[in-house]
Amino acid sequence: MAETDGGSAVLFPADRLAFGGGGSAGGAVHRSENELFDCEVEGRIPPDFAGTFYRVGPDPQYPKPAAYERDIPFDGEGHVSMFRIAGGHVDYRSRYVRTQRWKAQHAARRSLFGMYRNPLTDDPSVKGLSRGTANTQVIFHHGRLMALKEDSPPVALDPLTLETTDDLYTFGGGLKGETFTAHPKLDPHTGELIGFGYEATGLGSNDVEVFSADRDGRVIWSAWIKVPYAGMVHDFAVTENFIAFLIIPLVTDVEGLKSGGIHFIWDSTLPSWLGVMRRGGDGKDLRWFKGPTWMATHVMGAWNEGDRLFIDMDGAPGNQFAFFPNRHETFNPMNQLGHITRMTVDLSGNAESYDSEILYPGVVGVLSRQDDRYHTMPYRTGVMTSYGPQGSSWLLFDHAKGRHWRWSPGTDSLVNEACFVPRRAGAAEGDGYLVGVVHRMAERRSDLVLLDTDDIEAGPVATVKMPYRIVGQVHGFWVSAEQLGGVRS
Repeated sequence: MAETDGGSAVLFPADRLAFGGGGSAGGAVHRSENELFDCEVEGRIPPDFAGTFYRVGPDPQYPKPAAYERDIPFDGEGHVSMFRIAGGHVDYRSRYVRTQRWKAQHAARRSLFGMYRNPLTDDPSVKGLSRGTANTQVIFHHGRLMALKEDSPPVALDPLTLETTDDLYTFGGGLKGETFTAHPKLDPHTGELIGFGYEATGLGSNDVEVFSADRDGRVIWSAWIKVPYAGMVHDFAVTENFIAFLIIPLVTDVEGLKSGGIHFIWDSTLPSWLGVMRRGGDGKDLRWFKGPTWMATHVMGAWNEGDRLFIDMDGAPGNQFAFFPNRHETFNPMNQLGHITRMTVDLSGNAESYDSEILYPGVVGVLSRQDDRYHTMPYRTGVMTSYGPQGSSWLLFDHAKGRHWRWSPGTDSLVNEACFVPRRAGAAEGDGYLVGVVHRMAERRSDLVLLDTDDIEAGPVATVKMPYRIVGQVHGFWVSAEQLGGVRS
């Protein structure tokens, strides 16, 4: 626990899960910033494979007080890492994101923030500071790398060094709300970044700000809407013409927060709602379509054909996060298994509900994503991560063929989320590589693995072998060398 010895020293717990926010991979508390020039490579990195793979995850800075020592794993400080790849060489670097929260705790040499997303449990000295940890996703746009956590504005980083350049980035004042999603979308046609923030006017509010920023980071459109109830809205769907929000019954527990509890609770008595609005409007055309009680957190792909909307997400019939309590029943692990589920709704008629279909009934997974060049449009390539008794694995889908392929590093290893990388500029959809980190648990170290999408089951074409276990992640993002070419530190 975060007790002192009567002086100023912090007594660090032997049990790493007792840290509070104990890392994104089973209590992996890292706490050190590292660099390794010219990492060891096994196999051959393709000569035209050049760019940077960025990752971010929670990594506790200090152990929390005893009352919060087993807080959920989403609450560690954001720790960003990158693998920079060029000419067959790989350099690694990791840095904590210098959030307002990190800087306050660094100065105090102790934990100052209490329960996950509960400002009522914080030390009085940090009142008015951002609680954002910047620990969920990183994205590159208008020359900036942004570290994201959905309860706060982005934090801007130098994409070449990972040094923090703005601890509360608001797109030049264009972001008006208090929050910003961890999953903005990049429109491949216009170059826009489309984002939103929920609970945007404060704790427990049902206000959502939706906006778009152009290639230079200027906010060119925004609208405010209200959702049926306040709760987690982790991701959203953007098509050529529409924006859609799935509202799930992982609701904000306002009364629980007042008693020192956690932010969210699962309420199985509530339905889900799919809200659809037109891009670029004032939000007054927003329509809500009722659906079953279920949970989905990540969009694999979305598009519209005229007024018909299609959205694929990884969803399950119940609460997928065991660390968030159920309000009315005990947690059922079978109800957390995620399937790729396609929601459809026809906006031209008077429908009051949306339809849903599981695309691959025998396949379960989480963290769904796609070839990012096909955001907003019809797509065929999807990627997921799977965890189970046989170990963890990456899944690659071809929706046009209705097929999927799996690669697993073995039962003694744990994969983080994989990211798709095009083979070259202009490559066909899905033609390229899966890149991601594998933690070798028994060896206490990690690998960066590169799989060719022509045959992921054949195993890695190249493995970057790290001599130690690197910081864990929630999400990652690939930026090509061409995209980074104009960036100067």
